[in-house]
Amino acid sequence: MYTNGRKRRSVKMPVVFSANIFFRILPYAFDMVDADSFPFLHIIPLRLYAWIRRTRLVVTWHEVWSRDFWIGYSKKIGRIGYWVEGLCARISDMNIANASTTKALMEKEFGIRHDKTVVFPAAIDKDEIRAFIAKNRTKKRDQFIVISRLVSHKRVGLAIDAISKTDSKLIVVGEGPDLDALKERASSLAAKGQVVFKKGLGTRELFREIAESKALIMPSEREGLSLVTLEALGLGTPVLVADTSSLPREVRRYCLEAKESKMGDALRKLSKDYASHAKQDRETAAEVLEEFSGDRAGAVYSDIMRRLRGRA
Repeated sequence: MYTNGRKRRSVKMPVVFSANIFFRILPYAFDMVDADSFPFLHIIPLRLYAWIRRTRLVVTWHEVWSRDFWIGYSKKIGRIGYWVEGLCARISDMNIANASTTKALMEKEFGIRHDKTVVFPAAIDKDEIRAFIAKNRTKKRDQFIVISRLVSHKRVGLAIDAISKTDSKLIVVGEGPDLDALKERASSLAAKGQVVFKKGLGTRELFREIAESKALIMPSEREGLSLVTLEALGLGTPVLVADTSSLPREVRRYCLEAKESKMGDALRKLSKDYASHAKQDRETAAEVLEEFSGDRAGAVYSDIMRRLRGRA
């Protein structure tokens, strides 16, 4: 995905993928095609396929890269990338956004009509979470957790800085090009020995780490719906969000919030008082598991497909 260990994604891989997908899909006749927006270039040959086969093209968006983000990401290809992203949003028959913030960005950045994009939140497996809770009697440890790709806009370093102001432990789960820099950052601060990096955890192991933590920290400045946030809430673990995070309001309303400069204070308070809000955490878990369940999501998606077929 990344080129030679750098912090930028490969350009070659999306080009090769997009060049091959048209001829791979052309022999098949589908009623409709629902494609993820990333890596953008492949939407163009899929649009051509849809025209030839007289079918409908739906593009699902988990995040939108703004013009400023593209330019900051790569001055050389940023403008081209932004143009291609906007084109993909415009040539689809319908867009599905995973959160209200994603839809709002599509309208703001690309001028997409309000009725062309439907918000369809991704679902969590409530049965899997409830089964884990029923079979595992976990006990809270004096630890917090971050689960993320280790790239700059996820701002995992903010969580490391915050944990260094406490006596608690931080579990960082994830991989990415910033791993070495984050390890160095952890070892150079007062947090030395407090931060543990993990990767490749299975679902049960991940759930256990979340359930045993006093909170999940969400420091990312650019975020879609964030399934891991919903899973943490569903497991009864509160989520602490930086005030500058773009986490959408439909998820953010269940979270605790702190200013970037006060994250350490918020963690100390959570570590000390976690037992006092256990009842509220359980109530939040029950509500989240119902609101973002697969059953509800399936009904919403079925309605979207019926509406789209009605336009044919």
